[in-house]
Amino acid sequence: MMFEKLHRFLQLHWKIILFGVIFEILITIGAVRLTYILSKPFCETDTITSSAIQTSTVSSFATTSTGSDTSSNSTTTRPLSTSTEPAPPFTLDCTIGFTHINGKCWFLIPIRRTREDADAVCMGYGGSTLFSIRNEQENTAALDYLSNAGVNYVWTGLICAGNTSSSCTWDMKSGSAADYDNFANGFPNETNTSCVYFITSGPDAGQWKSGSCNQTMGFMCELPPTIHDGSCDYNYNNQCYLRYNTPHNIPDAQEICKTRCANLVSISSANENRFIRSLFTTQGYVLLGAAVIYYDDIYWLDGSPAVYNYIERYQHGACLLLNVNWVYITDGAWYTERCTTPGKFLCKRPAGTVC
Repeated sequence: MMFEKLHRFLQLHWKIILFGVIFEILITIGAVRLTYILSKPFCETDTITSSAIQTSTVSSFATTSTGSDTSSNSTTTRPLSTSTEPAPPFTLDCTIGFTHINGKCWFLIPIRRTREDADAVCMGYGGSTLFSIRNEQENTAALDYLSNAGVNYVWTGLICAGNTSSSCTWDMKSGSAADYDNFANGFPNETNTSCVYFITSGPDAGQWKSGSCNQTMGFMCELPPTIHDGSCDYNYNNQCYLRYNTPHNIPDAQEICKTRCANLVSISSANENRFIRSLFTTQGYVLLGAAVIYYDDIYWLDGSPAVYNYIERYQHGACLLLNVNWVYITDGAWYTERCTTPGKFLCKRPAGTVC
């Protein structure tokens, strides 16, 4: 009886079982090949850092595309740059009109907006966020900058879920106010979600209060300072981004990036993901430089550690796309797709790279 049931089960489901076995074999082969790829340097570029010139290794991905979910790998490497000339000194700079203050780039917008609308406006300025204050020095710098700006209150990037500072979280889940806060007495005082604003004048100047997120007030956007690099289309947090609007599949896009001593873009934080999402306005998707073995197993082609993961949909395919305003998944979230899928893309390399 048991044999007959097993025989019938195999007759009904042999295709699914065979597919599963083949898929597991392909995944295993893909992992081995990817490990081989990432272990072979493609080109070495001279990268400016604050102390010296570092050597950055850029990994190869593939030279040809196939109809399958994975692509064939390059078997040869060639250096795109072997320059050893010392690069000129650099200074950290701010982009798109932001002002460099105390190690951050700030941009005050005195127009009154709700907290949600203020965040959306900042998004349009290079993916910036509402400003944050992480220590007393930054709090003092913010007060010095804002005290004569003609505004009494400005939104911060802090939202509270309760009446303690530890319940208050900075935007993009980049930490809480548990380590430092400057709330006025009695704040935060909400049992429900409340938004935090910074007081710029009067007896409470420099302190924080919380209240309804539907209030309207001015606000200040924030970006990290970066190394100036005139060869970049975009510059963010010491990284150079080169944009290509003509669609290519992922193997071909990676080959194009390699000619610029770069790789298809990797993403290491929620803030960087926000920045990249802000660069694209047309509905669609952006190619990312990653191979996905499983939804929590990502390999970036530039060798970056997988410290950030925003995969919302793991489906067919072993390559990764960033959603731009499609309704099916969260805007800015990632999903897997076949590596032969063509799309717009960004190349990424350290700012100051001599190529």
